[in-house]
Amino acid sequence: MSVLINNQNSQESNHSWRDDLGSDMDKAKALLADTEISGTFIANTTGINRMNISNYRTGKTDVEKAKWEIVAKLARTYEANWIQEQIGDEMTEFVNFIKKFSRAVSKSANYVAKTDDKMADTIELLGNMTTSDIIQLIELYKNYIDED
Repeated sequence: MSVLINNQNSQESNHSWRDDLGSDMDKAKALLADTEISGTFIANTTGINRMNISNYRTGKTDVEKAKWEIVAKLARTYEANWIQEQIGDEMTEFVNFIKKFSRAVSKSANYVAKTDDKMADTIELLGNMTTSDIIQLIELYKNYIDED
């Protein structure tokens, strides 16, 4: 699958991780263009008729003229596939890492709160920002498993 990530933006915290993967239309087009992903898989995942998927892929039907719901379904499938490619068969380990990371951030914030409430609030905010951004979580997870 081709990745549309703009690494420059992954450093910013005021936007959705989905923005790093491109617009919904970009993701829909990338999904349709990816010949490694079968039309049947896309149809089964999105609920979009397989013939329609084929028409979008061949250009017989212009995806840019598709209903928003169609583009959104294709985009969410692109995102799910991208996340799966990043994590692979380690989804359970990844979820456990997120839980462990969240507890560690909360524990750190609680410890710091004894002497500096503002820093404790900042640590909690950092934890919330990080756990709401899948790209950051994946990077942290990769770092975590590399350190073992």
